[in-house]
Amino acid sequence: MMDEEKRREIALRRYEIVGTPPEPNFDRITKLAASIFGLPVCTLSFLDQDRFWFKSKFGVDATEMLRHMAFCTETIRSNEVFVVTNASRDPRFLNAPVVAMPPHFRFYAGAPLVAPSGARVGSLCVLDTDPHQEFSENEKSILTALAATAVELLEARTRQIALAERNAEIDFLAKHDPLTGLGNRRRLQELLAEVHDEPHLALFYLDLDGFKDVNDRLGHAVGDTLLQQVADRIRTCLPEGAHVARLGGDEFAVLLHGSSSIMSTAENVARHLVTAIGHPYQIGDHFPEIGVSIGVAMVRGDYGLDASLLAADNALYAAKMAGRGRYHIANRDL
Repeated sequence: MMDEEKRREIALRRYEIVGTPPEPNFDRITKLAASIFGLPVCTLSFLDQDRFWFKSKFGVDATEMLRHMAFCTETIRSNEVFVVTNASRDPRFLNAPVVAMPPHFRFYAGAPLVAPSGARVGSLCVLDTDPHQEFSENEKSILTALAATAVELLEARTRQIALAERNAEIDFLAKHDPLTGLGNRRRLQELLAEVHDEPHLALFYLDLDGFKDVNDRLGHAVGDTLLQQVADRIRTCLPEGAHVARLGGDEFAVLLHGSSSIMSTAENVARHLVTAIGHPYQIGDHFPEIGVSIGVAMVRGDYGLDASLLAADNALYAAKMAGRGRYHIANRDL
């Protein structure tokens, strides 16, 4: 059976709360608690290894308290409200720094923050520098309810984090090729829009030579692995800031930008791509041989994707007509 410490660590990790900045919802709870009980100090804290870290605080400047010095260490040992009416007469706390030295706390009441899993991850507590004779059952009930409200906020926060992650995942899948992990046509269009005002862009259109024959002879599983290896080789040939996308099948695109010497950069990249992609491959017991033909068009960001791809596709056609396994830069016979 999992021990309490491990359960707490797992629950706290799920909340992703420790170290986060103040949030109005949590601050309202500590301010409200202090007001309801008429006490000067309230903290909402989480037990992070050997310290209680304050997510929210009212009436105190400290941001954390060492675990072995804190009243809250007793609070998280049960699901009940823990009360100290006069710490200066309690042998468990009379030598604690916050009791023996300023601010000289005397009264403490804390409710544990209990996650749905049952793990006690922290506490909501109110304190005073004066002792109090009692903390009624009704007051305990109110403090427990406020602590439960804090946990509900944590759960809502966790749902928001999960939703944001799911939305990010959906967005990624919508803009990336699931086989190679490269961006797809939609992502390429997005990237081109981001550099719409740049005057120096080069768009590459790559088409693999001999891939269809390999795919037909050796099967789609080998073909898919080959495409993944091609994607890896393309990545290694690109300078920083370049982007690559898979347009579909055995067609890829590369976008270079941000350099006044874009023509020479494009030529160097194209040459490296032809060499790298043309090197031998090994997939299991198979050694497929393919090459690549590349068309390169000098474009502007405001040309739009369709017009830019059409220009690069025309250059690709010229490269294939010249014998395949080579590149052609539009308006230059290389």
